[in-house]
Amino acid sequence: MLLTARFHAILLTALLWLGALGCAPAQWLVYELVFTPEEESVNFSCYKSAYLIAPAQGGKATIVLTTEDGGNVYAVADSSAKFFVAANARNRKAVFSAAAISGNSQALYTAAGPLNRSLLLDSPSGTRSLRVAESLDGRLMAADDESDKGPAADGSLGMVGSAFITGALREDLTAQATKQFTTLNEATSYIVELLEKYGYAPDVGSVPVPPEATVEDTSLIDASLFPPVTLDAAKD
Repeated sequence: MLLTARFHAILLTALLWLGALGCAPAQWLVYELVFTPEEESVNFSCYKSAYLIAPAQGGKATIVLTTEDGGNVYAVADSSAKFFVAANARNRKAVFSAAAISGNSQALYTAAGPLNRSLLLDSPSGTRSLRVAESLDGRLMAADDESDKGPAADGSLGMVGSAFITGALREDLTAQATKQFTTLNEATSYIVELLEKYGYAPDVGSVPVPPEATVEDTSLIDASLFPPVTLDAAKD
């Protein structure tokens, strides 16, 4: 019985934990994430990639998961993640984390990267230089005993799996989101509109977050932004 992390990802909108977070600033960071499942996983599959839209100063973040398996689809997990800085006397890292629990199934996402880049961002409230992480690395872990379902016809039962998370800062999407939008919903809707322009549709059970304001200038959708750059190219 194949109970997938792809299904878990849609349920990120029902997270059981999110810290008390302040008002969202006008600077946004957009990371492109890639999920690479580990071979030791059992009855496990997941979305292939995602876009993380996060406030540059930390707070609630949204994940737009994507896959091309069985058609180009996306799922929006609105305000389902945390984005923050972990620091001590020697290290400062940007961190993304999210968790989902539904019945017997659980999934945990976490990734981090050193603040190794200064980035100048223009926003509706002015220009600001920020220290950001160029890349994120981490792990997705998921499990489900499936005791409430019983074995499948082929005898398979239960799911456990993990995947490596690698992410790269998309400076092009980051610049556009920060320059044009002041809310997380608007920045997310911008990414969703880009995906739909290139043939992606909502996955079953996924309802995109409606924008808080309508953007009439369709010139914001720049064909040069997609398909996304590779992780190696993003680091050059």
